[in-house]
Amino acid sequence: MRKKIEILGLMLLLVFTPITISSVENMMIPIQGVVEPKADVIVTKYRNYHGTLQYRRWNETRGYWVDKEWITLK
Repeated sequence: MRKKIEILGLMLLLVFTPITISSVENMMIPIQGVVEPKADVIVTKYRNYHGTLQYRRWNETRGYWVDKEWITLK
């Protein structure tokens, strides 16, 4: 009777061990602090200045004007 219990215990150990190992190997570990480079978002702004249409580009990602001055459309 004791031998049957030992064999049953060994069989259970062999059956469940690969499941535990394979499930640990398939776990995804989240990586924190990964830098993903992305392009700046540039938006064109328009204005009517004394009857003349002008434009200027604004960098929404970094918060500054790309062009130093307003450019007149011809």
